[in-house]
Amino acid sequence: LFFNKPAEALEASASETLSDKTPATNRFVLAALICFLVGQFLIEFLREALGGIGILLVLGGFILAVIAFLREKQSSATVHVLDSALEPNSDVIIRLVWLIAAFVMAILGSLLYKRGSFDFISGILWLGSVASIVKAFHQVKTHHRPDFKSSFLKLAAKPGKLIACLLLVSVVVYFQLGRLQQVPPEIISAQVEAYYTVEGISNGDTSLWFPRNVTSEPISYYWAAIVNQFTTGSLNFTGLKLAYGLAGLVAVFFMYKLGRRLWDEKSGYISALLLGVGFWPILQQRAVLGFGLVLPIMLPALYYLNKSLQEDDLNSLLISSVLTGLGLMTNKIFIALVFANLIITFVYLARSTIAKVENTLTLRIGIGLIAGIVVVLPLIFVIAANPAGWFSPIVNQLFNASNPDAVSPLVTFFNNLLSALGMFNWINRSSWVDGIANRAALDWVSGAFFLFGLCVTLLRDIFSNRKQATSLLILFFLMVLPSVFSIAQPMENPSLSRALGAAIPVYLIAGRGFSFAIDRLWSPENDSQLVRQSIFMAFFGLLIIISNFGLINTTYIRNYEASAWNATEMAEVVRNFDTGQSRNSQPYVVGYPYWVDARSVAISMDRPDLNLSILPQDLVSTLDLQTAKIFLLHINDTESLSQLQSLYPGGVVTTYQSVSPDKNFVIYIASQ
Repeated sequence: LFFNKPAEALEASASETLSDKTPATNRFVLAALICFLVGQFLIEFLREALGGIGILLVLGGFILAVIAFLREKQSSATVHVLDSALEPNSDVIIRLVWLIAAFVMAILGSLLYKRGSFDFISGILWLGSVASIVKAFHQVKTHHRPDFKSSFLKLAAKPGKLIACLLLVSVVVYFQLGRLQQVPPEIISAQVEAYYTVEGISNGDTSLWFPRNVTSEPISYYWAAIVNQFTTGSLNFTGLKLAYGLAGLVAVFFMYKLGRRLWDEKSGYISALLLGVGFWPILQQRAVLGFGLVLPIMLPALYYLNKSLQEDDLNSLLISSVLTGLGLMTNKIFIALVFANLIITFVYLARSTIAKVENTLTLRIGIGLIAGIVVVLPLIFVIAANPAGWFSPIVNQLFNASNPDAVSPLVTFFNNLLSALGMFNWINRSSWVDGIANRAALDWVSGAFFLFGLCVTLLRDIFSNRKQATSLLILFFLMVLPSVFSIAQPMENPSLSRALGAAIPVYLIAGRGFSFAIDRLWSPENDSQLVRQSIFMAFFGLLIIISNFGLINTTYIRNYEASAWNATEMAEVVRNFDTGQSRNSQPYVVGYPYWVDARSVAISMDRPDLNLSILPQDLVSTLDLQTAKIFLLHINDTESLSQLQSLYPGGVVTTYQSVSPDKNFVIYIASQ
């Protein structure tokens, strides 16, 4: 992954591409693409009836792609792609004073952490240690400032391209930030924990570990707290989704930059569009379960790793390492990124013509590890104080099998791997909160282009861009492992959340397939071919947008509403009653197994500090409160209702008719 070719190789590759565009080969390419599209369509919409035929068409597409690229390889002249021959930076400057200062401040700051929290002094010491480690390894270079005016004038000179860019940006911004209040429509217990965590940070909590949350690492919660400091009003569920939606725009921008650096500008734009409107990454942000910053941190980390390897730029390596450290303080799946960084660096330098490869490899790995450790050192000290708490989710995922008669872990691993590799085009097992289960992770059009792009990577790029293709496949494999390692609970695999890092290579490969199909089928040699390319891009781009819009705003919402309790309706009932009582009333949500979280109702009322929860055995204590009271009960909680009727004989009982009949609940208004 991530390697430029010398000019000679680029010229040879370009001539090869032009010479191999024979009509026969293009017909096989077109036939393969049609098979993928039709096959994915059948899997998406007619799975029960014609899903088997869809699989056969997908297999046929692979066969046609093999024939197409083998014909191309045989008909083309042999092209030898040279390895990068960048000279190693022999004048690397390491400032020992700053390096020592970084370690001293990092250790002093870590020693000041008390009970998993930091204060002003320890926070300043940590920030100082990060700044010092950057200063220690930063290489002074002559930088050319970007000429934004010139770039805009060039873009304005091509009105068609400018309009396309503006449309792309508008669509992506709408998908990332539109309908925040409606998607998802209700807040549930896991999101309640995230809400109160962010609220606690806004009120001065400085914890570095949040064990009650789905994700215990702190960075995503601090990000949400910072963003909501700039919004008006009190914190609410929509504010949390806004924070991660804004971060999603960062991920889309770096997906464009990464795609452009790997292949070309067109591939960058397409990959950015696929990520920006894809229901998979967007629902991970909207679910507010601790995965909202995974892509916004992981994508720039990979981009700067890419840049550092292409340009032998240690400053970019430093940025990538710092971001990887921040990622480890964001989510455990960044452990996979650490291994990806190491292996990709080794692949890049292996069999390289660079002199003293061993020294270069050691230098890069050393700088990366030192910078990453300094950044993540606060969390390391917290983990060291309570290792069982931090490692327990990993241990439970690997070893604590709920089924004692399960097959061997090795067999489970390979079964999980096979299932995970099929999640992008066949089926996933995510929950209704963070995804759409029992369908592919991609819409049918993106899934088809992903399969085609995979063929391009395996059958073409692996020969012409060996290191790039190999590293991309390595990244893909490593990023599905967090889901594959559900050894103890195999039914939780494949998981859209745990495999979220795989969205990066998946959308890159899909963008590569889309762009390659355009260039292969229509060479932009005249205006008519350009028009055909534009129509092709617009047609399938519109299909992708429409498909994902429906999945996010219809399918996901329908599944979510069918599973989540109607806290917003309960909040509206309580709010109306309180208004009728001149805001002098006391509401209660009577506890019942597997019912609504009373905190969800309070948050939906914009009164998160209001304690609504009461257990049935504590109902008698409400007699001492001399004010109007309203009780919300589960429809089947006849015991609590009888108790209330004996406590408040003059009370009024009604059944609230919910939009969803199975979500009806009982309202009991007590007489004063």
